[in-house]
Amino acid sequence: MSNEMIIIVFFLFILILVSIIFMLLHDSFLSTRNIKLLFRHMSATALAALGLTFVIIVGHFDMSFHMVGCFAGMTASFMIGEGYLPLPSVILGLLAGLIFGFVNGIAIGKFKLPDMIITIGSGSIAFGLGYLYSGGAFIYDNFLTSGILKINNAEWLGIPFPVILMIIAYFIAYMVLNRSRYGRYFYATGDNKEIAIFSGIRVKLYVIIAFVISAFLSSLATILITSAQGVGNVKAGVNLLMPAYASIYIGISVFRKPTVMGTLFGVLFTAIMLNGFTLMSIPFYFQDLTISSAMIIAIIFSKKIFINLTIRETPTVQASGKEVAS
Repeated sequence: MSNEMIIIVFFLFILILVSIIFMLLHDSFLSTRNIKLLFRHMSATALAALGLTFVIIVGHFDMSFHMVGCFAGMTASFMIGEGYLPLPSVILGLLAGLIFGFVNGIAIGKFKLPDMIITIGSGSIAFGLGYLYSGGAFIYDNFLTSGILKINNAEWLGIPFPVILMIIAYFIAYMVLNRSRYGRYFYATGDNKEIAIFSGIRVKLYVIIAFVISAFLSSLATILITSAQGVGNVKAGVNLLMPAYASIYIGISVFRKPTVMGTLFGVLFTAIMLNGFTLMSIPFYFQDLTISSAMIIAIIFSKKIFINLTIRETPTVQASGKEVAS
């Protein structure tokens, strides 16, 4: 068995072990109702983490996606409050988020500005603009009658609609990143931009696309959260930041690089932890502590794997009878 398979099997063992522990601590953990709720709540984080995965793959960071999502959610909520139908409201909210994703991509991909500074700044602007719709107050108008709640409550063959959206998004992302040449271009952009440019890859374009995808999926995630809450809340997507990053780095520690499957594994792990803590009425600050600790451990573990792989895979040449790293 390869080292990668050993790591995956070990991770699945941990996942099952954690589930068994929560099952023993709370009888309803493995109930059909709770599992459905777990996946329904998990879908928003999964979508935001999937978009962020594209940014990580091209070698950048996005510190704005959760706040851009807040702006998109408030845009859709404002439109609902003004009496518009859910579909155009959601579309306008997604477009509002896409604008920030495009601006981030242009600033970082084309003009090579530092990603951390740009995304923190653009995220703060987006979050501030979200307050302008209602002065920070909740938007209740027309939420119960417009049909926006159906986005979260609708089901097909017993599967919640947010979960269906998550499955579709992950399937498309997997096909693009793992079964097409475009996926190789994304990874090549993140591995070495200069070599990618000399290989004919339009690096700037792929960086822009990555940030646009991140903004789009985080906006969709926040709109799902808004639909679940039944109220327009400017802070609806704020809590996506830590679980999304934690999920990605947990996935990296398993698959040795950012991948669609790795992110899904990470999201599932964090969702199980948060769901179990909620059932046990553990305070939210302990939940944040646990997720943050898991992310730090995953980062350390993934860094160690990367160093070991680099040492093992470094080619050697023969010089004066001795092996010397090339």
